[in-house]
Amino acid sequence: MESVVERHYELLNLAKKSLKTADHLTYMTYPLVKDIKIIVAITENIYSSVINAMESVLQYDRYYKRINPLAENFDSRFQVFKEKCAQRYNFDRDDLSLIDELRTIVAHRSNSTMEFIRNDKLIICSPNFKMKTFDINAIKQYLIKTKKFIAKVDAIVR
Repeated sequence: MESVVERHYELLNLAKKSLKTADHLTYMTYPLVKDIKIIVAITENIYSSVINAMESVLQYDRYYKRINPLAENFDSRFQVFKEKCAQRYNFDRDDLSLIDELRTIVAHRSNSTMEFIRNDKLIICSPNFKMKTFDINAIKQYLIKTKKFIAKVDAIVR
């Protein structure tokens, strides 16, 4: 059985790997193929990176018994992260909103009834016809914020 210490390093490495993939897709692949659908893959990699980084911090605190055992669902884990870890490690409102926004985007897409492309933007419609619009510039902003978040997490668990 693997130890919790190995688990938080493993989660951090997964986060870095997803971030590297998202970065490559954004700055190397997208300019070559110019297919807006790549934004979906980039967003999923950014989301995976942020979630694994958050989980790494939670596992780190769990190892040092700073937090109680965690529930399995995302909402409970995110609540513990906001209430316990964010203040302890100086994660700011931007870091928390990054996680929340990416979760909303991924959930919005998985529940969407329709997607289409217009003017180099991916538009996703939810069942109640709320629309979310993404373009490569918005994704680049998420990528920049995610890099800062991963750097903070790296400094904590290393």
